[in-house]
Amino acid sequence: MAVSAPGGVGLMRYPDTVVRCRPGGVNRFGDRLTETRTEMAGAFAPVSSTEDHVTRGDTVTTQATLFLPYGSDVVATDVIEIGGRRWHVDGDPAQWKSPLTGRKAVCSVPLRAVSG
Repeated sequence: MAVSAPGGVGLMRYPDTVVRCRPGGVNRFGDRLTETRTEMAGAFAPVSSTEDHVTRGDTVTTQATLFLPYGSDVVATDVIEIGGRRWHVDGDPAQWKSPLTGRKAVCSVPLRAVSG
């Protein structure tokens, strides 16, 4: 599902297929509803990992950034699946525009995954 950004040649490419998982909420009986899964084209960039051996055992927290086309529908409560691993959106996604031209550039989504 690799695509180029709208607008022409030389702009950001999105080679990774990711799945946005949006919680379904709860029904009137308090039962969880099925999440909505939507495939999206993005560019995944790992950032850093930290290990915590003292307070929580062997916990590893990994951070990454997911770049999506400008205007992509991602919110702070979504979970993103990349290569079978689930990443939590870590804050609000940012929609970036050029301050010089106003060209709509990219949506950057901070991600966090905890294991261990």
